[in-house]
Amino acid sequence: MDILESQSAAEYLRHAYEVPDAFPQCPLPDEHFAGKWQEAKGREALDFLADGFGLPVSGFVWRRKNDLQISFAHTLGGRLPVISAGCHEDFRSMEALLNGREKSQELPLTVNAFAMQARAEHVFRHRLLLLNSAPYSNVPARRLGLSDEDWLERSRRLRLRHECAHYETLRLLSGMKNHAHDEILADALGQIAAFGRFDADRQRLFFGLERGTNKCNGRLSFYCQKLPPQEREEVYRAVDMVLDSIENRLDALLAQNAEELRIFAALAGTSIAERLEAAESGGGAGLER
Repeated sequence: MDILESQSAAEYLRHAYEVPDAFPQCPLPDEHFAGKWQEAKGREALDFLADGFGLPVSGFVWRRKNDLQISFAHTLGGRLPVISAGCHEDFRSMEALLNGREKSQELPLTVNAFAMQARAEHVFRHRLLLLNSAPYSNVPARRLGLSDEDWLERSRRLRLRHECAHYETLRLLSGMKNHAHDEILADALGQIAAFGRFDADRQRLFFGLERGTNKCNGRLSFYCQKLPPQEREEVYRAVDMVLDSIENRLDALLAQNAEELRIFAALAGTSIAERLEAAESGGGAGLER
């Protein structure tokens, strides 16, 4: 995903997707490469990558190779291959392998997922999800009142649905960005998958936001790094202000048993700026496209 070029907070907050009046029938047909990955069923992940694609898996040290698994995600945009790792070292090695590099790169421990387009020979331009097993957003289980085991399983579901959402904006709306708007969309769908609903305070934890302030000490700051420093606090304030109204709107949609595509469209088609204007005027976040 591309990080936006330098811009003002006002410009940044206007980003949203043009949502059509009617979507094509979903899920969309699988992309052409999906059938090849079906051959991984019942096979060891590294054996399949070596035999099926000729990837040099022996060039890496695998810490927990038995935990490496290949599966499929069923998204609104069609099926997508998923490679799951059991530790951060193997996650980094797999990213390097799929992108045709001989050595893994350093990644923060907070980075545990990619919706990626592979660059290595024989898997070139295959889109897939690469996931690691770790607490989501590096938030400890005790902050959520959960056991470590429960939180790790919920993190897996949240992370998977989050990355699927990025793929869905790409296939259904022709875009995918490292942006607060996209992250709210993806985390909202992820929270629903992991917890049954979206919770604004839980999202503040994931973003590193302090309620009622323009302070951020976590992941949201990454998606604002191309903004001038003096503009970032305005984005933090705006995101904090719209999260409660998004919670209310999603609760209403879930109470109506709204289809997933409708929830996706409601999140994708309304910018943070529009939600902020509605929230400040007392209109909530009822905007939909």
